[in-house]
Parts: sequence; structure tokens; C-alpha cells
Amino acid sequence: MKHTLWFSMVLLLSAACPTYAQEGSPAPDAGMKGAESVNSELVAARTASKEKRYADSEALMLKATASHPELILSWMELGLAQIGLKKYTDAENSFKVALGIDSASLRLVRANDFYQQPDKKDAVASTATRATRNTAVGGTVVNTQSRTPEIQGVAYSSLGEIYIRTNRVAEAQAAFDTAAKVFPSQAPLYRRNETIFFFQTGKSDAQLDAADKAIAVDPSRAMLYYFKGQALVSKAAVDPQTQKMILPPGCAESYQKYLELEPNGQFSNDAKGVLNAAGLPLKNGKLADKR
Repeated sequence: MKHTLWFSMVLLLSAACPTYAQEGSPAPDAGMKGAESVNSELVAARTASKEKRYADSEALMLKATASHPELILSWMELGLAQIGLKKYTDAENSFKVALGIDSASLRLVRANDFYQQPDKKDAVASTATRATRNTAVGGTVVNTQSRTPEIQGVAYSSLGEIYIRTNRVAEAQAAFDTAAKVFPSQAPLYRRNETIFFFQTGKSDAQLDAADKAIAVDPSRAMLYYFKGQALVSKAAVDPQTQKMILPPGCAESYQKYLELEPNGQFSNDAKGVLNAAGLPLKNGKLADKR
């Protein structure tokens, strides 16, 4: 297949919502005694990240987490900025602190302060307990009940992206599974991002799995079928006699579904090109019966 078939993917990937731009990003805390300045810093940091000034955002949130290490949202915003800077190890630590996961990352929080205010609203260790296990990230959860589903969803999906970027496929899948479970209203977004991130890193098997999960929660979105077909086409062979592509099961059907939903979509020419290369041109919007 010609390499130009995939060039238009760049347009999608440059516009795809990264984790730090997710819908439903938690709103700044309000009315918290002693933390008013942190709220203004959060607003400024989010503006900086929106403008892709991730270093400025990180600097603001490093200051905020140093002065108020007990506030969850500062750690969240810090992690999002660090993803933008591709500081994946730092970002992973920030999100683990935000989630209250007992790991080496918690050394970032002052040990003497960590358990002193267990009932403070949005404290990292609010009503601390070490009884719950979280298999998605493999650490002991200090507390998740004080973290809203929205916060958990953004944090786990962010960890999922980090794990994809750092070649930890199984951990990434588990993190996205957790994000979709704890905040199901945003599951379509999380699954869509998971699919795109796996595509970006060339993990076709994981991309296929993510696309199937994304379709299950959002079957009306055309590009998910395109990504499923694209993951499957990597397994295509060539008939030595006819020189036509032999597509694996489900591949042609995925491209057809994409074209049904978006006949003139961004990737319609690519989808038609694959089907034509396999001797399966569309007739009246349906796959031809014969090659």
C-alpha cells in the first residue's frame, strides 16, 4: 500500500484531543481557606496549557504543590503540563499523588504533613486508609472516596496516555479501563483517545482492542471504524496471482461502515483506496460481491 495512504492521518492526530484537553477537566477549587492564591495559579496554569506554554504551567503548579501539597487539583494540573512537556516520569508521579496512590511518588509530599489533616476537603490523604487496592496502577490507594469520578477519570486516562508513551501496553489498557469505569459519561472520549494514542505509537493490536471498546460505547462515531480497519489492514497479505490485497476478517466491513457514516469524510479516499486494492469497490454504498 502506498505510504501516501496514511499522510492525511497527520491532520487528525494534530487535532486529536490529548488527555490534557479532555472534556470535563475538573474546575478549580473555590472558597478554600489559605488556598485562594492556588486557585488563581490554577486558572493561569490552565490558560498557559491551552496556549501550549507548558513550561509556564508547570512552573506555576510546582509552586502551588510546594506551598499546598495537600490540594489534589494542583497535582492534576501539574501532571497535565508535564504530559505536554513529555516529562512522562514526572507526570506519572504527579497523577499518582493526585490519586493518593502509595508509591515512591508520595515522597513528593512532605511526609510530616501528609496525614495531619485527614478531614480537610480535597486533601491528598483525606480520611486516609490503606485497605483498598488498585490493580490498574499496582499501588495501594490511600483514599479514592474523596476524589470525584471526574478527577479519577482524568487522572487514570492521563496515566493511560503516559503508559502508552512509555511502552507499557498492559498498564495503559488497565488505566483506561479504570477511567471508563469510574467516569462512564466520559468513556467515549477516553476510549477514543486510547485508540488514537495506540495508533500514534504503532501498537496495532492494542489499537484494534481500543477501537472495539470505543465502538462499543460510541457506535455512531465514524472515525472509530476507520481506526479499526487501519489496525486490521496491517495484517493484510497480497495474493501472488492477482496482486490484490487479502484483507483479514472485519477489515473491509470496518472501512465500509466508516464510509456509510462519512461517505465524504476526511479518510474516505484512503478507505476507498484500501477496498479497491483488495478488489472490493463499493457499489451503491455496498461492498461488491466479487473481487
